[in-house]
Amino acid sequence: MSKKYKHSNIVFLLKPWWKHGKLLLLCFGISTIILAPISGYFSVTLAQAVIDRIQAGELFKDALLIGILYMSISLFCSLLRAINIDYYFRWKRQEVEGKIEREIYEKAIDVDYKYFDDPVYFDSYKLATEEFVKKSSETMEYIFVFTGEVAKFVVFGSLIAVRGLAIFLVVLACSVFAAIAQIYWSKISAERGNATVNQRRRIDYFRRLFFDHTAVADMRSSNIRVHLFKTFDKSINTSVSIYKKYASKEFAIDVFSSIAQIGTVFAVPIYVAWGIVSGNISGIGVYATLIAASVALKNTLDGLGWWSSQIALGVAYAKNVRKFFDVESSIETKQIGDKPPKIPFSLNINNVSFMYPNSNFGFEISELSVASGEKIAIVGENGAGKTTLTKLILRLYDTDSGEILINNKNICDYDIKCLRKAIGVVFQQSKLYSLSVRENMTTYASADDATLIRSLNDMDLLFDLDASVTKEFDEDGIVLSGGESQKLCLTRLLHGDFGLLILDEPSSSLDPISEYNLAKLIFNNSKTTTIMIAHRLSTIVDADKIYLFSNGKIIESGTHDYLINKRGKYAEMFEKQSEGYTKTSSSDNF
Repeated sequence: MSKKYKHSNIVFLLKPWWKHGKLLLLCFGISTIILAPISGYFSVTLAQAVIDRIQAGELFKDALLIGILYMSISLFCSLLRAINIDYYFRWKRQEVEGKIEREIYEKAIDVDYKYFDDPVYFDSYKLATEEFVKKSSETMEYIFVFTGEVAKFVVFGSLIAVRGLAIFLVVLACSVFAAIAQIYWSKISAERGNATVNQRRRIDYFRRLFFDHTAVADMRSSNIRVHLFKTFDKSINTSVSIYKKYASKEFAIDVFSSIAQIGTVFAVPIYVAWGIVSGNISGIGVYATLIAASVALKNTLDGLGWWSSQIALGVAYAKNVRKFFDVESSIETKQIGDKPPKIPFSLNINNVSFMYPNSNFGFEISELSVASGEKIAIVGENGAGKTTLTKLILRLYDTDSGEILINNKNICDYDIKCLRKAIGVVFQQSKLYSLSVRENMTTYASADDATLIRSLNDMDLLFDLDASVTKEFDEDGIVLSGGESQKLCLTRLLHGDFGLLILDEPSSSLDPISEYNLAKLIFNNSKTTTIMIAHRLSTIVDADKIYLFSNGKIIESGTHDYLINKRGKYAEMFEKQSEGYTKTSSSDNF
């Protein structure tokens, strides 16, 4: 890796700290680069200052005063550092880290949806969300501490060099050797970490399953656990093999580091002993300074090696995580565009084709039109392309060819965020968040309590607006059934100014009566243009038009009565479902 690239990675890690914590950097820099070396200098030379005055025949009082002075300066610098760290650095660091983490999630939201189909992106995303704040924070600290250690090296090295150049060179040589070993270790550690990131992501997936009530119930009632544990064991074994692969290299590094450490510890007292015997070291004060400075220099050089290795780890990490930050998005980052009018939308899909990355599924619609205020239904088997249509209308993906028009304007010409706010969506898998009922209901638009309570009543729900929807953070939170969750999600669409409603299987968890009431509420009471995707065909018989999808194409379209009289695929599906309902009803009566 070139020096220029290393430098750019360090700048990349420090950039958010410069953005959010300039004063923090200044104060921490003064503490570590200026105050710490000054404190160290007066601490190391204190003994010699006192002893030299006694040997020079000065009064004990004068020696005591100079000792107190040296001690006071050292203590004052240390306390200034402590005040900065305890009363400012620690809490400010938390604040800056919070801002950095928030920016990561904002970046993740603004990444084009297509990247969520890419496992390589997810690896870099995992590195970013789990470690970027920590690595960035540590690198900031390590660089300042490293610079402070360099300043200490100059101070302690000078103290030793003027009193004993040979011991300075010995300590320097051993410590540099140890530092090189540390830097090489950091390289090995980074390689190992990158090699295991995919396995860690697999293991994390396994861990998350045990926070998913549905998954836990499924594992207890089926043999899926066998396959899951097999995958878990395979990931662990792969990680173990990777660690074994690097064991010999890490052991060699430990051997070299130990030799360097022992060499330094051995050299200092031997040199001092030789100096005393040979008469080269005569004063007790010089002896005290030499011992103290040598120990301090050794610790400083050891620190330089350690901090260098940690900075190198940060650089290696930055190389991989930048893949997340450097992702280029063409949809989510568009800041300029028209705002949709506040009227029921018209929708036209003309000669649209689309294919998911690394997939054989093809989506082709030659023509689909929805007039302003019209209610249409999309039906078809699983994998027919119904939800894909929703994602294209929301512009989560761009079409490969053709155009989607809203109010006779290409959706690419709209401000994407404004467009989506004007489209109310309920997906098949209802997603509620560990927030209050009120906050879950107002994801699109705020509303007064009376309006929210009226929306709850329309869905036959009786909840306190301030109640937490889950027990995750509140033991008094409510636990909702699948049907209640779906109803609560639907209340989001009962207030707000939408140009288009998209309901993807909105009644999949509802009982027949609730399903019927929902259909009436959508098709009879709403003036908004509506697209309902449904498996239960009984919910969409009142739709203005029904489109039957198969393998990404429209194979039939028309009203319910027209399609029934046509005696095609739709009629066959409807009759089979009706037979199923009849059999179920007869069985219940029996």
